[in-house]
Amino acid sequence: MKKPLIIILILFFYSISSYSQYSISGYIESKEKKKKIYLSLLKYNEENLISNEQVLLSTTTDSTGYFEIKGKLLSDKNKLYRIHSNLEEGNSGFQLSDDGKKKNFYNFIFSNKDTIHFPDKTSVWFNNSKNSNSADKEWRKSLIYEKKLLGEFSQTQNLEAIAQSKNSFVNKFKLFCNDSLLNPLVKLLSFSHITKNIKDLKNNFEKDPQFYYDIQDKLNQYYSGTSYYLQYQEEISKLSISIINKKYKFHKNLNYLLGIILLSLFITLVFLLKKLKEKRKKEIVNEVSTLTKQEHKVAELICNGMSNKEIASSLFISPSTVKTHIRNLYSKLEISNRQQLIDKLKNHP
Repeated sequence: MKKPLIIILILFFYSISSYSQYSISGYIESKEKKKKIYLSLLKYNEENLISNEQVLLSTTTDSTGYFEIKGKLLSDKNKLYRIHSNLEEGNSGFQLSDDGKKKNFYNFIFSNKDTIHFPDKTSVWFNNSKNSNSADKEWRKSLIYEKKLLGEFSQTQNLEAIAQSKNSFVNKFKLFCNDSLLNPLVKLLSFSHITKNIKDLKNNFEKDPQFYYDIQDKLNQYYSGTSYYLQYQEEISKLSISIINKKYKFHKNLNYLLGIILLSLFITLVFLLKKLKEKRKKEIVNEVSTLTKQEHKVAELICNGMSNKEIASSLFISPSTVKTHIRNLYSKLEISNRQQLIDKLKNHP
């Protein structure tokens, strides 16, 4: 009883695995027989870049121009791929061409579980693709919307208007990305398109960092540890560091400025206090110069701590005369008691 069950399970899992394979097929029109077809894996910002290092697999067309690449070795995660063939064989390296009349490549989102077919046999190769990948369909909608926006904003020739148009494009396209795009790879490709159409990415990042951090969070959930996430994280880190350095430089310069202002205020205050002290000394000198010789003596004895009786005895005058001199001192020096007199005259020779 157990043996048939094991066989059934083996057949079940084999049937599942047999469906988990990719298929890339189609036709191209070429005079050459056995035309070489290349499948390349791209980084998110390599849509228009071509090199030998990107190539994963290759095949050749048959006598009818048909080609097929299939297997189970691609990633189960959505990745960005390119199918292409050189227009002319024998040239060293690869060439990309898309002049409207001839096209020799096609970029698309794909996974190990998907199929893509190119049914048209025309001079524009890899045309009218039929791709089962849902993320690729989302990306096509994004490209159509982007093209529409750029068409609207490319009508003006005025430099200032062009700058405003690009600003408007970025804002509208970012809004579209937030509202309409769900797949993290499509969001990443949209970021790549934004960077191509905006000069001051740092400024835009500073104004709206959350948009870029949201993409990073989505990538971390689905592509954590992959080159897509790590490469994007590196770019965002550079932007973040540049903003932090800019803010640090601003605060550093602000601190320098505040320090200079405080030092200037301190120097000004010291200068004013010195001037005020000199002015007060002059005033005291002028006030003291109005005192009589006898009032000078009375003031000196008060500063020495003598009482009225002791002053009268020392100067051989009556206590009432001492009181008269003291009243005159108070009036001329604009004070009202002995302590004020002592404070006013303590630094006077």
